[in-house]
Order: sequence, then structure tokens, then C-alpha cells
Amino acid sequence: MNPGKKPMSAFIQEWKQQINGYSSNIRLFLLFSFVWNTGLGIYQLMFNLYVKSLGYDQTVVGNLIGAAALASAIVLIPAGIANDKLGPKRMISAGVLLALIALTARALTETPGGLLVSSFAGGMALAIVSVTSLPYLSEHSTPEQRVHLFSLNLALVMFANVAGNLSGGLLSDLFHHLLGFTEAVSLRITLLIGIGVAALGLIPVLRFGGAEASSEDAPQTNRISLPFTQLWGKHRSSLRIIGLFAMLGLLSSSAGGMVVPYLNVYFEDRFDAPHSLIGLVVSLGQGATAAAYLIGPVFARRLGEAKSVIVLQLSSIPFLLLTAYTMNFPLACGGYLFRQALMNAATPFYNSIKMNRVHRSLRGLAASSGEAAFHLGWFLAAPVSTGLVARFGPYHGYAYAFTVTAVVYTLVSILFYVFFGRKQPDEENREAEAVRQT
Repeated sequence: MNPGKKPMSAFIQEWKQQINGYSSNIRLFLLFSFVWNTGLGIYQLMFNLYVKSLGYDQTVVGNLIGAAALASAIVLIPAGIANDKLGPKRMISAGVLLALIALTARALTETPGGLLVSSFAGGMALAIVSVTSLPYLSEHSTPEQRVHLFSLNLALVMFANVAGNLSGGLLSDLFHHLLGFTEAVSLRITLLIGIGVAALGLIPVLRFGGAEASSEDAPQTNRISLPFTQLWGKHRSSLRIIGLFAMLGLLSSSAGGMVVPYLNVYFEDRFDAPHSLIGLVVSLGQGATAAAYLIGPVFARRLGEAKSVIVLQLSSIPFLLLTAYTMNFPLACGGYLFRQALMNAATPFYNSIKMNRVHRSLRGLAASSGEAAFHLGWFLAAPVSTGLVARFGPYHGYAYAFTVTAVVYTLVSILFYVFFGRKQPDEENREAEAVRQT
């Protein structure tokens, strides 16, 4: 029994050592991240179903997703620059308040125009919050902590989504089937509960302290001090890395945007699943992803961060195709769970490579450009996916959309290998160290 226990003991000890080394600011941020995303998990699972309950078809859902994604793409670059100038604490506080207002408005309105405007405003506000996480965690950690820290943060987000998805589905069915509210009213009440939970995230945000020095240098130097006309000359390598990640992010998100926003509607359209079952399936996917995040650093040690990204992404594609073409509900769930875990497990390595290879004064720009590309991709993909479903129906429409996604994911993995995957882990570390010393 001892040989079997040693790897698990080492795994637990590794994580215990990492967590004990985190500062109070990191711990507060992780608490905020969990509470905030629990509320959003309730809200985001139910919102598409809420729109459908109002009598709108799939194209309206796609338009609202596209509006939120476009708003995020527009605001993210300015938000990233503002983050580098003002600091993440101010940006998180402002973004949370604006998001709560916009999400409340979106839950209370029923007109197409009101839904569109509030979705656009919500997309902008949520983008301000999301763009701060990588710079904030980078500012309060050392390079050696980042793969584990990014993995832990994303795992907490997934666990929060599990709690939110399960709660949202159960609450909606409780209000509708047991208390007798209409479907639309039940979903609206659930959305408002989600907003209330998310609002509790303000408590740890208001307790954020001052910046702490990492091993790189004092964080107060983490702000852009050069005019933008001089950035290319001084930080050409960092800007090139930012551009490559933005291009790959745009391709990946254009593919993912045809699938990810519609998975809850996919299970309802193809299998006529109840809300509570949809919430269970989606939450299981989030839980599987959280587990993959925690195990992920093992891949990084053996393969290096870049090769781990490639292996995990390519491994997810057969499961995506299984979900695309099966008419068996358990098989569809299994394909969804494995695709979700494998594809998303690469994210911490992806973020760590970007943050380590980009100069500290450009981390906000690096994070925001990646997020902007992500949301722009969703905006571009939304009408394509909904158009395919509207034209070809809930079987062939989703099958075609998922197949396109699989092809593009394969292309992204090949390009990532060309740009980053051919380097050995020690070469990756030397390049990252060279950036930090500039």
C-alpha cells in the first residue's frame, strides 16, 4: 500500500506547501473568486433558458451572447491599460459594482431592446472584472507559484460554478414545479438570487491590502511608464508574444463560441432535459475541470507547460465529436465532461506562459488582449452557431457547429506547437527569466 500512497501524499504536500506560501491578498482574492463565480454560475446557466421562456427563439439568445461578447471585446483593451495604470484593486471594485447593476437590469427586463442593452452593459462590466485576475495574482506571487496559483484559482472558479449550476437548476425547478410560479418568473427569481450571492464577493474585495513585492521587483513598478510610441522599441519581444496569444485566442474562441455558450440549450433542445438535470450535468463538467486543474501541474513537470497545452487540447477533440453526433444522453454527457476537463485543463499553463514571457509592465495589456480576442471570437461565432441550429435543426445544426469547432481546435494546437511547443522546458524558463530581467 505504501507505494500507492506516496504519490498521493506528495501531491497533497505539494499543494499544502504552495497554499501556505500565499499572501493574505491572494487568499482574499481566491475567496472573492469563489463567491463571485458561485453567483455567476447560478445566473449564467439560467439566463439563456430565461430568454427562451419569454418566447424568444435561438437567434435572440445568440444576439444577446454576441452583444455581451462584443461589449467585452471593445472595453477589454482600455480596461487592461487602465489596470496597468490604476492597479487591479480599483478596477475589480468598479467592475463588480457595474456588473451587479447591469445583471440586475438584464434579469428584470423582458423587451428585446432592454435585453440587448443590458447584455451589452453586462458584457462590459464583467470584462473589467475578468481582466484584473491574472495581473492581480501575478503581482502578488512569484514566478514559481504561478502555475499552481492559476490552477487553484481556476479550480475554485469551477467548484463555484458547480455550486452555482446545481443551485440554479434546483431553485428554478423548485419555484416552477413545487411553488407553482410560471417558468419565466421562476427563472427570474433564480437570476436575482444569483446576483445576491455574487454581491457578497464585495466583502473580500474591500479588504484587499496594499501590493506586496514578488521576487521580481516591487509591484509599484508594475505600471506602464513609457509612452506607447516607445513600447515597441523597448518591449518588442513582449508585444510579439501578446500578438501571438491574441491571434491564437481569437481562433480558439471563435471555435469555442459555437459550442460553449449553448451547451445548456443543447441539452434542452436535443434531449428535452429538465433544468435541474441540465444544472447537474453542467456542474459535473465544472467539477471534472476543477479536478483537472489541480492535477495539471503534474503534466507541466513532465512535459513542460507548452507541450501540456497541446496534449490536453488534442485529447479533448474526440470527446467533442462524440457529443456532436450522439443521440444517447449518457454518451453526450460523458463526451461533454471529458471535453470540458481536458480542454480547459490547459488554461493555467497557457496563462503562465503568457504572464512569464511578457514584461511585468505589460501584463494588464497581455491579459486584456487575450480576453478581447476571446470575446470577439464569441461575437463572431454566435450568429454562425445559432444560424446552423435554426436552419438544420437541433441534431444536424449542433453536429455541424461542433465539427467546425473540432477542426479549428486542431489547427490552434498545431499553431501553438509551431510557436511555443518545440522549445524544451529549460529553454522556456531561460526565455522567461530574460524577460523578467529586462
